[in-house]
Amino acid sequence: MKAVILNIGDEVLEGKVINTNGTFLASNLCKLGINPTKIITVGDDHSHLQAEIKNFLASDNELLITTGGLGPTHDDFTKEVLFTTLGLEMVINEQAKSLLTEYFGAEYAQCNLKQAYFPKEAIIIPNRLGTADGCIVEKDGKIFIVLVGPPFEMNPMVIDTVIPYLRKKTTNDFLIKEYIVMGLGESVIEDLLQPLYQRYPSVKIAPYASLGKIRYQLTASKANQEEFLAACNSFMALLNHHIISSENEEIEEKVVQELKRNQWKISLGESCTGGMLASRIVNVSGASEVFSEGFITYSNQAKRKYLKVSESTLEKFGAVSEETVREMVLGLFALTNSEVCVAVSGVAGPTGGTPTKPVGLVYYAIKINDDITVYHSIFKGGREQIRIRACLRILFDVYQKIKAF
Repeated sequence: MKAVILNIGDEVLEGKVINTNGTFLASNLCKLGINPTKIITVGDDHSHLQAEIKNFLASDNELLITTGGLGPTHDDFTKEVLFTTLGLEMVINEQAKSLLTEYFGAEYAQCNLKQAYFPKEAIIIPNRLGTADGCIVEKDGKIFIVLVGPPFEMNPMVIDTVIPYLRKKTTNDFLIKEYIVMGLGESVIEDLLQPLYQRYPSVKIAPYASLGKIRYQLTASKANQEEFLAACNSFMALLNHHIISSENEEIEEKVVQELKRNQWKISLGESCTGGMLASRIVNVSGASEVFSEGFITYSNQAKRKYLKVSESTLEKFGAVSEETVREMVLGLFALTNSEVCVAVSGVAGPTGGTPTKPVGLVYYAIKINDDITVYHSIFKGGREQIRIRACLRILFDVYQKIKAF
């Protein structure tokens, strides 16, 4: 099956909102064996939207997924344009209307009622996080899936309804396995993988790099299942502990899982990361079982006041030093008594670097029970990229150290 993804909205077209919907949908379609041939963005313009719908109808693509334009305002007209073009009348859908009542109560603005209009043939896609439901319509051998624009609303709709629906409609002739790899650069991994490329020519091994991690996808046809399984086993053996997940789990999820397994608490003392480490951990469901306390000790005064770093250490070695993060982590343990304590201090830039302490230099200490290990790395990029890379690397090292206990 071939698909077109059509993202609608001036905010997306003008770059005011990053289009993550296209990548999210394309990734999930590929896992189902569906080939996304185009990802298109159009603004809030009737004629442009209708032109793209007509282009789809004239093509050999079988699936059209639209995102955006389902709100209650005058510039939300995706359903109206799509179903008028298809020659389908829209009527009030009682399921969608009841979902509006459930969301708002008995009384709501009249403009919201337009969100309950769908073709009578439509399968409703409930939006459990908002007021705009989506729908699925089949007509003349083609499938039309209409979704909301905001990713935090759209993603659950895709997972809960769209993927199960499409799974029944497709015959997936491909085997796919994904691995999240951390702690090694892409070029280093590429050298390591050379023998696998030669040994398993029927298996495609594709890297998708992002900040601090690389997602590898192994793909083969079902006719080459034996070779595919052998390639997966070789991949796992080769990269070993650098593989943090084969289930698309984030590193913070793995850290929380390991903390739960050991029944340990974690506390954090952050300087250059400014609470980013804590934020990643508390984003994980169930983190309250393992996260104890977090301190943002950005200034030297705060390091002295809360984490009891000595003034002489700061004067002699500076805030970004092995000696300072060692004292930070010991002070953190004295305050919290957590089994796992992490302290970090660095130069996030773009200013503040020196020849001996360049921008991107980060020191961090990990204390697990009586063991303290101090690390330092130089991370590349702008200020935000340096902080993100530092957080991911610290979480990776925390994960590895907990696993080793």
